[in-house]
Order: sequence, then structure tokens, then C-alpha cells
Amino acid sequence: MFLLLTRVLLWLLIAVILYNLFKKVIPKEYFTLLGGLFLFGFIVVAFFSPDNDLVSTIWQVLSFPLKPVGASIVLLSFALRQGLDKSKNQVLAALLILLIASTPFFSNLLAATTEQTVVTPEAAGVQTASAIVVLGQGTTQPDEPPRTQIQLTDTGDRILYAAQLYRQSGNNPLVVVSAGPRPNLEGNQDQVVEANDIQTLLVELGVPQTRIVVEPTGTDLRTSAEAVEDILRDRGLADNRIFLVSSAYNSRRAQQTFTNVGLTNVVPKPTGFFTFQPGATPRVPLQIESFIPSVEALTVTTRIVEEFLASIYYYLRGWQAPTVV
Repeated sequence: MFLLLTRVLLWLLIAVILYNLFKKVIPKEYFTLLGGLFLFGFIVVAFFSPDNDLVSTIWQVLSFPLKPVGASIVLLSFALRQGLDKSKNQVLAALLILLIASTPFFSNLLAATTEQTVVTPEAAGVQTASAIVVLGQGTTQPDEPPRTQIQLTDTGDRILYAAQLYRQSGNNPLVVVSAGPRPNLEGNQDQVVEANDIQTLLVELGVPQTRIVVEPTGTDLRTSAEAVEDILRDRGLADNRIFLVSSAYNSRRAQQTFTNVGLTNVVPKPTGFFTFQPGATPRVPLQIESFIPSVEALTVTTRIVEEFLASIYYYLRGWQAPTVV
């Protein structure tokens, strides 16, 4: 009852924020009751059909003002509309958002709040599992010209880590690769479905092809969790220990999502950390460069903010327990 009430209150808060935001952005002559009802209806449809390509695109637009770059652009747009002399506060706010979001020191602090909670001594000490699940969406680029080989993206270390876990386990676990079609490609399904390329790389890294199961439909954590649960349930492995390989910043949401679909013995195996554990050696000293804004730091901040928004969405859908990012 408490969780349901919390979700309802959070939905009401989001509705109020969206209403006020649209009321300011959309001219009054267009912001009619009929238009408001149409917009509300579209948001409801989008919420319950998140996999639709058009809906996903619109949601990207709606969430744009909630990200550092988007918030800065919106504030500057308001400032230009009202005149710079009358809107110095908006300009200052936009500058502060960009400055803080792109400063490595602050982006690392933000990332640490997510990453430092996903690795526990108990989980780190577990070396064997019946299955290794790799969340591979967005980890590779296909060998299409001008590329002459499959390339890894900045999250491609998930594939390398999965192969390492397989070699270290010693018990020949099943490796499930979950990655659906690449959203920016169309054509040959063998090339469009990313899981096929990941399977090729895993075989080259020493994982037997007979121990790899391709799950070609997962495009987000929820669809991957549902499909993987079916695969493991059919093989009688759903109640066994499962290693879940994902990036550190979204490992907590991934674990809770997989637990929510019925895989209760999931051990997160995060990789791709942005930060280092405090007090560990060797350590990263505080330098002048830590306070000089950079595109890399802005990227890290944006990913953490996107993960925070995704966690709110998953919580509202009842797909995970409440968390604080």
C-alpha cells in the first residue's frame, strides 16, 4: 500500500511539473483544454508503450529539458525570448548547470553515489554461477564499411568481462547474450541484431559457441529481463546463481529488474566504472584538471542523470524497488 501511494504521489508531482512546463513553453492560444487532454493522452500511451520507436523519440524530446545540456538550452531560450537584460538569472542558472555538470570533480562525485553501492564484498567473492547474462545493447558497432571488423563502444568492456568470468568460473556456465536490433540500422537481421556480433566476439575470446545462447529481442533492461527469465526457466536455471554483467552505473537497476521478473539469485558483476573506491591504492590524486570543465565529464554526468530518470520510470512502473541514485 505504501509503494502504491508513493507511486501515485510521484505521478501527481510529475503531472504538475509537466503541466507548468508546457504552459510556459506552449503559447496560451494553443494550450487549450483539448490540446492538454491530447497531450496527456499521448503521455499515457507513451508510458504504456515504451518500445514504440515514435514514442521513444518523443520521450527523448520530453526528457531533454531534464538533462544538463537540455536544461541549459531551455533556460537560454527563455532568456533570449524575454531579453537578456530581464533574464540574467536564467543565464546564470544555465551557466552554473553547464559548469557543474562538466567539471570532472563533480561528475565523479555524482557517479560515485551510484557505483560505490553496487559492489559488495560478498558479491565480489563469488566466483561461480550457473549462467552469465551479458546486457549487450549498445556495446558494439557492426563491421560495416568503412569498418573492417566488429568494434567495441565505450561500454564494450562488458563483453571482455563476461569472457573473463567464463574462464575463471571453471564450471562451464551458460552465457546468455541479450541485445536486440540496433535502433539506427535496418536490413540484414544477422547484422542488425547486435547479439550476433557479441556472440562472434565471445567465441573469439574463448567461450564455446555451444555454451552461448543469443537473446535477440532485448532493447532495454525490462525486455531483456523478461526474455532471459524465459530462457533460464526453460533450462531449469532460473533458481540458480546468475552473474549479471552490465556497466556499473546501471547495475543496481539491472539487478532489481531481473529480481522483479523472478530471478531471485542474481549477483551483479559490474564493469566500466567511472570512479575509484575511496581509500584504495593506488589512488587518483586531486589535480587542477579535476576542476577544468570537459566534454568527458559532461558525458558522465548526463549518463548518471539519465539513469536517475530511468530509475524513476522503472519505479513508477513497479519494475523495481525504490532506490536513491
